[in-house]
Amino acid sequence: MSFLSDNLRYLRAQKKWSQQQVANELIIGRGRYAKYEDGKSEPPLDILQRISYFYEVSIDLLIAVDLRDVPEADRGPKLA
Repeated sequence: MSFLSDNLRYLRAQKKWSQQQVANELIIGRGRYAKYEDGKSEPPLDILQRISYFYEVSIDLLIAVDLRDVPEADRGPKLA
């Protein structure tokens, strides 16, 4: 798996949301979101931006590091 897929799974678990709930927020299908979590597909930039905004985590951290090792305060700006 990639950092992205692991991070998506981790962040969703932190929110205690289902894949369907996250997919609804991102305005995509659950199957599509599941492929991102499973590492079977990578989101296009526009979806990656929505994911970043939704989880309040910068794109570079989403794709390049294991977020379990990054304190929440260091993940990116909190969005209003």
